Amino acid sequence: MTEAGDFIALAAAGVTLRTRDRRAVTLTGIDAAAGLIRGSVALEGALAWRRDGSFVGASVGVAGPLDLVVPNAAAPTQRASLQAALNDNDAKARAPFCCD
Repeated sequence: MTEAGDFIALAAAGVTLRTRDRRAVTLTGIDAAAGLIRGSVALEGALAWRRDGSFVGASVGVAGPLDLVVPNAAAPTQRASLQAALNDNDAKARAPFCCD
């Protein structure tokens, strides 16, 4: 198993873990022998995850919003200037209206 997929090692190292729906996980315990990470998520309460980051309460093989994601893959950011977007000539040609 790769280091990026071993969430127990990441949690033990103090890395902030997040779910697929980008909520932060507050760690409450790590059971390396059983391969479980225990923690809580806002609006969900106490939860547990397997070593690979899959949510214990989910159906096997089905990815869900409570599964853990590798740090830096959790929240891809897209940043653009609003002014640049409004002045983009290609966008103006596609838009059937004007916003000025």
